Amino acid sequence: MKQPIQSIAIGAALFTLGALGCGGGGDSGPLSNVDSLVILQRPKRNDVGNVFAYTSYVPGARLVQLKPPTADGKLTTLCCDQDPDFKDLDITGYDLSFDAKTIVFSGRRGSDRSYGLFLLQLSDRSVTQIATDPTRDYVTPIFLPGDRILFMANAVVEAGAAQFEDEYERATTSQLGRVNVDGTDLELGPRNLSHRSFPSLASDGRVIFTQWDHLGETNEANLMFVNQDMQELREGFGKEGTGAANSHLKAREISPGRFIAVATARDRTIQAGTLVDIRLGDVVNNNGVVSAPNNQSEAHATFKVLTPDVPMDNMPSDQTIGRYHDAFPLDAGDKPNLLVSWADGPVESEELAAAGLSADFGIYLYDSAHQQRRPILDDHDMWDIYARPLATRSAPNVVSSAQDPKLGGNVLVGSLNVYDSSLHTFQPGEIFGVRVMEGFSSEEGFPEMFGTPRFEGHANLGVAPIAADKSWSALIPPNIPVHMQAVDVFGMSLFSEPVWVSGRPGEARMCGGCHEDRTKTTNVTPGLLDAFAAGATPLMATSKTTVARTDRQHKLPTTPDQIVGVGWSTELQPIFDAKCISCHGDDNKAGIAPYTITDPSGVMAPVTWTFKLTGAALPASMAVIAGGGAFSASYFSMAGPDMEAVEKNHLMFSGNYKIYMTPLDAHGSIAIQMLNPTKLFPAVDLNTRAFATTPHLKEPAINAAADLTPTEFYLMILAADMGMNYFARENKPAAP
Repeated sequence: MKQPIQSIAIGAALFTLGALGCGGGGDSGPLSNVDSLVILQRPKRNDVGNVFAYTSYVPGARLVQLKPPTADGKLTTLCCDQDPDFKDLDITGYDLSFDAKTIVFSGRRGSDRSYGLFLLQLSDRSVTQIATDPTRDYVTPIFLPGDRILFMANAVVEAGAAQFEDEYERATTSQLGRVNVDGTDLELGPRNLSHRSFPSLASDGRVIFTQWDHLGETNEANLMFVNQDMQELREGFGKEGTGAANSHLKAREISPGRFIAVATARDRTIQAGTLVDIRLGDVVNNNGVVSAPNNQSEAHATFKVLTPDVPMDNMPSDQTIGRYHDAFPLDAGDKPNLLVSWADGPVESEELAAAGLSADFGIYLYDSAHQQRRPILDDHDMWDIYARPLATRSAPNVVSSAQDPKLGGNVLVGSLNVYDSSLHTFQPGEIFGVRVMEGFSSEEGFPEMFGTPRFEGHANLGVAPIAADKSWSALIPPNIPVHMQAVDVFGMSLFSEPVWVSGRPGEARMCGGCHEDRTKTTNVTPGLLDAFAAGATPLMATSKTTVARTDRQHKLPTTPDQIVGVGWSTELQPIFDAKCISCHGDDNKAGIAPYTITDPSGVMAPVTWTFKLTGAALPASMAVIAGGGAFSASYFSMAGPDMEAVEKNHLMFSGNYKIYMTPLDAHGSIAIQMLNPTKLFPAVDLNTRAFATTPHLKEPAINAAADLTPTEFYLMILAADMGMNYFARENKPAAP
């Protein structure tokens, strides 16, 4: 094994040894009081372009100690050459206990099927394994106060369900869990539809971690907070357009309300990027004074880029610029000193693969005031990552949440005033209720694409009406991701919450409003809220029962309030066949002008498409334009092409190009406006129509002669408002 690199200058970007006081002598540099460092070394690789990749197994990893923490310090292996069972070990991440006597790490040996959790006692270097499911991966562990460990795992908490698969690589997603250090009381947290990873403990006792948020056009990795019991999930940083980049990961607290994190793109970046200093609003200065009490929230967050030359997207980095894999703060200065893992040059999977290379991460001391690095350790055969002082630290308080046994193991969701929103302005009286929809992915046996807009699968759990005081509440099944929409009396979405949320059994997830300002106090009328006085609306759950996943679907015919999913071929195509194709068939009696799709590269021949609502399969020439999905003519006519394929292939449109049904926006969809649905809530009224004029055509609305029934109207509305998917549980293809 190569020794630590010597303290030599490497270009203008590095310090001299004396400037930082990291060597011997009596200088007072940021590492002068640090006895030694713990560092993870992993053999180099090039298969973790996705920032959430967690199962890249290459044997030969080790945990090492560098003492003193200088370029000429002595390197000692802590784990695990002392045990022959660990000779083919890989380690994904680790954490140091509060008393600095134990390390928990996620490891996989050559004989293992998956990554498990291990405890390393530093006193005698003994290693014990925490009992977990050997068929599942348990990664990125951290210590919690009270002798617990929090981790991420692809184990599934919902009985009888498969774990979700992410939207691109179709990897099994990682979710929250915790266990006692002695292996007892292992618990799995509620699920997000996409990955969760990179947890870290804040001084207030909450856990900050990275969550992949994917819902239609939303496709980003943001920072979230959660209590140690995996309840009260709250936004941290990155949503609502406040982020520095597409993805934020590996956050560590600098001081209360302030975090260092990596900002980058979700893919192709070897989990590395630029370093950002995030301040959530309430930031404690060097004198211990809070700048603005009770102001910490995502909406009030700001950030500073500490490495401004490093790309925030997935563009290749230049030589001497590189990318940062992780950072550990050594002080809370305005421009802090950091222990960083940095690799030079292009650190993107595609660039590296083309050159037959792998990123070479080494450990450096980074002075953000002067934007300079000084080398500490770089074994060129390994990734040197996650350096941190081998030192004790204070444990925060145990932070937990109440669970209500009266909920019968289900989750209470709701808000005190649904009109209170930081993302949308509602008109007085326009909201009838809140629709709650469950999300799922291809793990249930679906094709990898639910439809060309690339939304996940949706199941409508139902609509909870708001009370007179604008509050609402509902009971839903636990541990499932749900997506909410404020809807009007026609069942059309007025505003769609752009994220998935979930709760543990017995958890009450009550908000002030519909994504309200998290630092503002919501005022309600004194006394019992109307929504609670009336009782929570049961949406696939009551205080005694939960509707099983396999039963969360419907069979037609049914009433509008019982519709769960909209399978295009089973729910909508019969409507088109009976009431639409006489004008919108292959003969195009309606006379709708066509449009042409052109590939400027000439690889794909031009394709001309005319609106039609038949159930015929798309011709083979449309495969690229439809993203490879096996969709029907009616679906393509309404939903349009796969926009990812359009962007990737630079396709061009000419002629009468229109999208007739817009995902998450039935109200703004051409087809819905022309159909002009009748009133649905709180009771069906066939004489009241949604539109006096058709906004898109700017002319009086048409009440079609061959009117749809209330159920048929709502099926069309739900198809749009649930993401314009072709597949639902109601038309899931049979297993091959």
